[in-house]
Amino acid sequence: MKKTIFTLAMLCCAIVGNAQVTDEISAILQVGDNAQIFYGADAYAQALEAAPDAGGVITLSSGTFNAAEISKSVAVYGAGWVTENSTPTTSGSDNSLKATSITGVQTISASGGVYMEGLRFEGNLNVTKAIDGLDFVKCWWYGKNLIFAEQNDNVTFTQCYIYCEMNKLHKVLFQNCWIYFSWTYNLFSAESDVVINHCLLADAYGSNTVQKEWARFRCLNSMVFTGDYKNPVQTYQYCTIDKANLDGYTGSSDNWFSVSDNKGIFADQNNKAYSDTRTFELSDEAKATYIGSDGTQVGINGGNYPWNKTPHTPLVTDLKVTIDGTNLKVTYNAETR
Repeated sequence: MKKTIFTLAMLCCAIVGNAQVTDEISAILQVGDNAQIFYGADAYAQALEAAPDAGGVITLSSGTFNAAEISKSVAVYGAGWVTENSTPTTSGSDNSLKATSITGVQTISASGGVYMEGLRFEGNLNVTKAIDGLDFVKCWWYGKNLIFAEQNDNVTFTQCYIYCEMNKLHKVLFQNCWIYFSWTYNLFSAESDVVINHCLLADAYGSNTVQKEWARFRCLNSMVFTGDYKNPVQTYQYCTIDKANLDGYTGSSDNWFSVSDNKGIFADQNNKAYSDTRTFELSDEAKATYIGSDGTQVGINGGNYPWNKTPHTPLVTDLKVTIDGTNLKVTYNAETR
């Protein structure tokens, strides 16, 4: 009976770990029906070490974890990059949900099949080997470097906040992201197929280096407020642009020009600046005017993934575990965040 109770208890922890409010930070590794739990700042590293070469799912509680190398095909879920307040528990305990942060350099050396969601990265991202299949969803970087050392294919960033230098991108899709490309974004592959779709481009193309041939990308259905355009190898289609024209940009079409962020285009605030409370909802007039190639509004609230920072995992509260003979009874409240 002890073994049965222990296994069920670990599975119970796996349920709660999706978005738990805890005093001690933890990482839960799930492989099929089996679960292991690790505690402390190195719990993330320990879970990665214990994971199989493929098929492992790691769920991190809120709190700060030390970075670790990902050399396996694995999925990692966190509690998001912002603090959320929920209704009080029935016991009256604090039920606020803190961010899940990764401190230090996050290294990825896997060949593919890596998925990361709801994480706040406090250090650089280094992808050290060629990779095919890498997804970041609802993740956060500020003032960091995202560096790909080798060819990278089928890489996606979805609903992310990205204020970064980005080096040697090849086949990468940004969708419904807030982006500030800082200075050396020009170090994309000369043969790159970088697509920016339904994003908000805030600023900083790096005027002293942007003319390089390898600053190539396609920007679609987006809102572009950078003010500095110096690379005709880029193409813009169905974008609002705060410049009067794109003369000489072969392949660009169907754009709206001289659209400034401080002219009432947003309903929630009169600028493009990011904050954790921003929705970036467009004004009614802008929604009716700026329609993208897919029939939805341009910017980060259009397309298939409208702007939403909340991870897919639920918030579980008021967990109670009791033993009734040989049965383990679990009761809890699950809130959609």
